[in-house]
Amino acid sequence: MENKKTTELIDALNNLTEDDWKADGKYTKLIGELATREPFLQILGEDWDTSLPAVWEAIKEIQDDIKALKRHKHDTHNGDVMIRV
Repeated sequence: MENKKTTELIDALNNLTEDDWKADGKYTKLIGELATREPFLQILGEDWDTSLPAVWEAIKEIQDDIKALKRHKHDTHNGDVMIRV
């Protein structure tokens, strides 16, 4: 895999069979190799703040905050809405 060009690795991803998706299969090896090359290093690397894993963590935090904000109470006397933070 190390001897292949990045474009060859991407093309190989398009031609995967169902058996290639198994644990430690061809997909895992291809993604592992692509993750060591630019720009995939920045996209897939866990050490980068702008990588996909970091983005998913930020999305999860935002979702948790939204859940907390959904808990609210309507005041029947004046119509105010109180939100628990």
